Amino acid sequence: MIDFLIIGGGVVGSALVRELSHYQGRTVLLEKGRKLSGVQSTHNSALVHPPAMMPPAKGKLKAELGRHGSRIHLTLADRFDVPVFQNGAIVTARTDEEIKALAALKKQSEKESIHTLTLLSKEAMLEREPNLNPELKGGLFMPEAMSADTALLTDRLAANARRNGAEIHTGMEVADLRSTGSAFEVETTSGRVFHSRFVINAAGAASASIASMIEEHVPFETVPRRGEYMVLGKQASGYINHIIYPPPTSKTKGVLIIPQPDGTIRLGPTDTKQESFQHALPTEQGMEQIRREIDLLAADIPYELTERLYAGIRSSITDPDFYIRPSATYPRLIHLAGLDSPGVTASPAVASYVLHEIIRRIEPVHRKTNPDLFGY
Repeated sequence: MIDFLIIGGGVVGSALVRELSHYQGRTVLLEKGRKLSGVQSTHNSALVHPPAMMPPAKGKLKAELGRHGSRIHLTLADRFDVPVFQNGAIVTARTDEEIKALAALKKQSEKESIHTLTLLSKEAMLEREPNLNPELKGGLFMPEAMSADTALLTDRLAANARRNGAEIHTGMEVADLRSTGSAFEVETTSGRVFHSRFVINAAGAASASIASMIEEHVPFETVPRRGEYMVLGKQASGYINHIIYPPPTSKTKGVLIIPQPDGTIRLGPTDTKQESFQHALPTEQGMEQIRREIDLLAADIPYELTERLYAGIRSSITDPDFYIRPSATYPRLIHLAGLDSPGVTASPAVASYVLHEIIRRIEPVHRKTNPDLFGY
């Protein structure tokens, strides 16, 4: 009998299997793809957002877990030797009103004990980033922002879980999930059946599909949204030396300039509602939107260095906050949904939250003696 079975091997599922592997019990992760983090976790910005860009107004759990996760990522990147780009971010302003909004964001952040932000005049900002659009009025520097190799991070989290005895199976797509009364049966498309006391649905874009296998009514409503990206090759390294945000809005973080640890620069994402979770391909309209919005941020962008385009589907839901709750019918079935931005940032904190705020409220869980926390 398995104690904890996790469905989904993205960065959230991998953080969960690592977290639970440090505790007594048999832990298993099932991933339908041939490798981990092959869908949402590696088709995004690879961005660890700074705390000020995750305010409580955008969701209580998003703020709490995003801010906690941002701090944890620093330790994980260091101990797991994950490459990061760590020059911080500049949130830009185009108008005097937007300058006032950045000043208000700084003031509000200080009320929330974030004292690391620096307002930049136009001159100070252009001294840091001479290739920004000279029409910009100024900016707000956030030193905590970074981008990270999320594929490698996921692999290292999983490797640590294996060192602590967890089992990770790829190529295992779930076909059915049913209750036996005292436990769950998880059947894969290959016909293999796993028996587990707890099931954690961390299937990302497929979370509603998994929930529908067992729930009479899926307790969250999914909204598939497509994010598209353009990637400038390594020859563009140094063109921009910080992560660049557009002026913040209440709806979206907008299209960003995101230097990566490997020297490439990601431009994006767009945010477009679509009908299905099944397909996400870059579109001409999406690329036009990226160019249009990036041109407002920077001058003479070397688009000729574009090496690839890609798109990913966000596992958004109608609720603006994360959905992390046990099933009302089956308390040992835990659903994770709506872990779109800042899902990557929050992932290690989500794992801790599931263990301490949900599982431990159901039954005691005991830490192993001297688990290997960072070996891989």
